[in-house]
Amino acid sequence: MPDVPGPTDRAASAFDDVDYPAYTMGRASEILGVTPDFLRSLDNTTDLLTPTRSGGGHRRYSRKQLRLAARVRELLDQKHTLLSAASRIAELERDLQETRERLAEFETPPPGRGSEFS
Repeated sequence: MPDVPGPTDRAASAFDDVDYPAYTMGRASEILGVTPDFLRSLDNTTDLLTPTRSGGGHRRYSRKQLRLAARVRELLDQKHTLLSAASRIAELERDLQETRERLAEFETPPPGRGSEFS
C-alpha cells in the first residue's frame, strides 16, 4: 500500500510552503501593521499582489505575499509612489529571475560531459 500523507503531514507541508495562502486579510494587516485598505489597494491597483480567494471570496495571503507587501510599505515610507514601488519590485524580480537562470547554466554540465565528481 502506498504511503498516503496524513493530516499532520499535509499541515506541515502547507506550513512550510511560502506560497500557501494561510493568512486572512485581518491577520495579514495585523502582522504587517497596515490597514486592510492598504492590502486591498495593492490587489486593486497593481498586478504586484493578487491574493488567493477563499470559497466565500475572502482574500487569503501567503508568507511570500506578506513579504512583498512589507517591501511595498517600506518603499512607500521612503516616499516612493505606489507605481514606482511596484516598478522597482518588478525590476528586482526580473533581475532575480535572470540571475537564477544564469546560475542554472553554470550548474548544468555541458552536453556530452558528466559530472567530474561522479
